[in-house]
Amino acid sequence: MRAQLARTLKRTPEVMVKITNKASSAQGIGAVRRHLRYISRNGQVDLEDQNGDKISGVDALRDLTKTWQFGGWGIPDTSTRREVFNILLSMPPGTNRQAVRDATRDFAALEFGDGRAYVFAAHDDEAHPHVHLSVQVRGSDGRRLNPRHKDLQRWREYFAEQLRAHGVEANATSRRTRGVTQRYPKPAVVHMMERGEMPAFWRAVPTDAQRETGWVAQGGVFAAWRAMAFAMAGSSAREDRELAVDMAYFVGAMPVQRDRAAARRERITGPARLDPTVRGSDGRSTDVGPDPAR
Repeated sequence: MRAQLARTLKRTPEVMVKITNKASSAQGIGAVRRHLRYISRNGQVDLEDQNGDKISGVDALRDLTKTWQFGGWGIPDTSTRREVFNILLSMPPGTNRQAVRDATRDFAALEFGDGRAYVFAAHDDEAHPHVHLSVQVRGSDGRRLNPRHKDLQRWREYFAEQLRAHGVEANATSRRTRGVTQRYPKPAVVHMMERGEMPAFWRAVPTDAQRETGWVAQGGVFAAWRAMAFAMAGSSAREDRELAVDMAYFVGAMPVQRDRAAARRERITGPARLDPTVRGSDGRSTDVGPDPAR
C-alpha cells in the first residue's frame, strides 16, 4: 500500500489496457483474419504466440489463421458472439519499447497461460509504445473468457507489475483516484475531429443527473484520501507522516467538480474554501479536499 501511494503521489506513468474492436470481434473468422493482418501489418511485423513461437511473413500468418479457424474449438465463419478479444496495452512516449514487449509477454502468460491461444505484436511506428494482444475467447476446456470491469483493472495492475519487474516505473490507478475528471476522446473521435467532424454524443452537454453522479463519485474519492491521510498522519513512522503531508498537497491540487448547489453558492459567496485537517510531522497544516458540509 505504501509503495502504491508513493507511486501515485509522484505521478508515476499510468498503464493503459483496454479491449478494442468490440463490435468486429463478434463476426467470425473473417473479422479475426482482418485484425491479425492489421496487427502484423500484413505479415511485416512478427507475431508471437502463447508458446513463444514467432509468426513471420504472409504464409505463416495464413497458417495461423487456419489453425485458429479449424484447430481446437475452432472459430466459425460467422458468429453472433465474440470469438477473440483484441486487447491494447500501452505506455506513454519515451517508455522503453523492449520492456513493454517483454512485460506484455509475461502478463499474457500470467493471465492467459492456461492453454488458451493468443498472439501479440508490438508496434514501434507510433510515439506511444504499445502492443496488440489477440486472445481466443474459449480456452482448452471450452470455458469462455468474459472479462468485467474488475478484471480490466486487474489486468492493468498485472501489466504494471510486469513493467516494474522489467525496470519501468508504472502505475495502475483509476482516473478519479488521481483527480482526473475530464473525459478524453477515444482515438476514433480524435480522427473524426481531425477531419473536421464531431460525433453528436461527444458534443452532448452532461445532464444534471450526470453532473450530480460525478460529484458524488468525486466526493467519495476525497473522503477516501482524507481517511488515508489521517491514518498515516497518526503513524509513529516519520515516513508515513511525510506521506500524509504529500497526500494533502496532492489532493489539494485536484480540480473540484462542482454540483449545482456549489456553483450557486460560489456565485453568491465566492469560491469554497478547502478544509485544513491534516498536520504533518513538521506541524504544517494542509488541505485534504473540500469539506462536504460546505
